[in-house]
Amino acid sequence: MEAVTPGTPVHFYDTRSHAIACGVRGADNRSTKHPRQVTCGACIALMAARAGAAPMEAPADSAGAPS
Repeated sequence: MEAVTPGTPVHFYDTRSHAIACGVRGADNRSTKHPRQVTCGACIALMAARAGAAPMEAPADSAGAPS
């Protein structure tokens, strides 16, 4: 396996659509499903937009209600 160099972008592999998130295609592209390893600017922007559109909700029992 070839080493990833700083000039080689690592794309986000979307497991829901089974494709690279930014739409790039080809055998020479590197991808991962681990968000912290992504270096492609377009993929990072898409992940941020997805996170902003569907924020994680706190469980109802830990929402700050007195016990």
